[in-house]
Amino acid sequence: MRDNTNGSDDGRGVRNALTRISAALGVPAAAFYDADADAVAHLRREQEAHLLGLVRAYLQEVDHEHAQRFIAAVRALAEAEVR
Repeated sequence: MRDNTNGSDDGRGVRNALTRISAALGVPAAAFYDADADAVAHLRREQEAHLLGLVRAYLQEVDHEHAQRFIAAVRALAEAEVR
């Protein structure tokens, strides 16, 4: 991957790179900065909603045994991450 900063100290190269990355990901460039916590929180809520939709769709497609095994695995993962 090419480095587009060209040794510039003014940050334009970094800003240009973040602009391209944000465009490719479909998120605002502000999502990369702590200063815009609302944008980051909004993006996280959208990601959570999307992920929950995927989980819901999966659980509707599998049989009860597979659904229970999946739920148990998610619970174990969540408990391990919270500690």
